[in-house]
Amino acid sequence: SSGINAEYGGSSMSPTFNKNSPKSRVFVDLITPVTKVKPDDIILAHDPEERDGYIVKRVKALAGQFVEVDKECPGSYVQKHAFQGKLSVPTGYCWVEGDNKITSHDSREFGPLPLGLIKGRVLFTMWS
Repeated sequence: SSGINAEYGGSSMSPTFNKNSPKSRVFVDLITPVTKVKPDDIILAHDPEERDGYIVKRVKALAGQFVEVDKECPGSYVQKHAFQGKLSVPTGYCWVEGDNKITSHDSREFGPLPLGLIKGRVLFTMWS
């Protein structure tokens, strides 16, 4: 099929999702190739740290782009690898973050996300 309905729980993308309830239902586009993903897109991806898990995050930067370090919530990966307050995203990867930086476990912790882990783009929320 060209898309799936997915239920998303958690607070890492609040207030974009789960504003009025603990779970949101979103529609995910499975057709657009990952090479068409661009900054500010919200994606569904396989969790790079949890084998059977999935994550929903916002793309902040693509290969060749720089990420500015968030001094308020830098994350362990950023603290180890940033140079002069910036990080470069390598080829074949993107940088993802949750909208709620305080509760989000994202690229600031696990580093750049391989494009191959992206399952699709979240097109819209069916209910939140």
